Amino acid sequence: MLCIFCSEERPPSLEHVFPLAIGGTITTDRVCEPCNSMLGTRVDAALSDFFPIRTRRAQLRLAGNSGNPPVLHEIFLGQVKLIGQTADRAQTTFNTATGKLDTRQLYHATEIVTPDGKKTRQITVDERDKDQIPIIIQRERKRHGLPPLSDEQLSIESKNYTVNSIDSPLVQVSLSVSFAYLRHAMMKIAYELAFLWLGESYLADPLAADLRAAICKSDLASTDNLPGYVGEAENCPPFTNFWTPHQERHLAYAQIVGGTLIIAVRVFDIYAAAIVVSKEPGRYFRRPTDSVKLRYLAIDAVSGKTIDTTFEEESKRLLEAMRQYQRRPPFTDPLSSSEPEARCQSNP
Repeated sequence: MLCIFCSEERPPSLEHVFPLAIGGTITTDRVCEPCNSMLGTRVDAALSDFFPIRTRRAQLRLAGNSGNPPVLHEIFLGQVKLIGQTADRAQTTFNTATGKLDTRQLYHATEIVTPDGKKTRQITVDERDKDQIPIIIQRERKRHGLPPLSDEQLSIESKNYTVNSIDSPLVQVSLSVSFAYLRHAMMKIAYELAFLWLGESYLADPLAADLRAAICKSDLASTDNLPGYVGEAENCPPFTNFWTPHQERHLAYAQIVGGTLIIAVRVFDIYAAAIVVSKEPGRYFRRPTDSVKLRYLAIDAVSGKTIDTTFEEESKRLLEAMRQYQRRPPFTDPLSSSEPEARCQSNP
């Protein structure tokens, strides 16, 4: 098998065009195991774990290969900041027994001056860790070059504490959202669809060579000079002009625009791309019957239901909807044909 990325003759492996983690159903066996592994780890994961996408996966319970879908509360887990507290370091975990988040005060030490003018060390710990106070006292004394307390002194000092309750603690969570390799991921989907829809001859297309080379590079800027839009779905006219957004659906289609062949891809209602996959569409469309290569794809990420038809057929459906409802698109996608038309939005 000739791998469509490294162009080496290697054993095949199963590749999901839209990553399995986001409910992809279309596959190809023309990607070798080394390329599949490398691109899955670097590129597919960038899309599947992109914060808005991962949140949607949690909402839809999409697990992928891991078998365990993300959970909505995971963004609150880990170290957080207690708002309004001097000892503001805390750890948030999920209590499986109660089904609620649990906030635990983390160790905090600071120098204070007592009313009599003496400097002392004030230690703050979670009440559930109060049995650690003797250990903490001896450790702090050692750290500051003081002799250890006797058992009697330690017993007295260990009981010298106050308990402060924080009702409904307000925490601040720091989130890091990475856009690294998102452009690679969307171009990878478009490239693989181009191969599936145009056939073996696409691998010899000069732009196909540029696409696969850029997708495989670890350089974050490797795809920057390739033509096409990658960004928020709501700012992508190739979709907003035709179909209303849907939280569970992926869409893709091929179309000739201005002498170039583009493939447009939308992931949920979150991210989209319109990628030029060939500057020589005449390579693939020499006869009227070749129009079947211009495909349209709709995938329901939850149910797995998939519509794979021609863009011509989908265009006919949209025209029929325009005639029936006496207005212009956008309309719902074909997987939503049974939904009330009131959900659609009209152009002004």
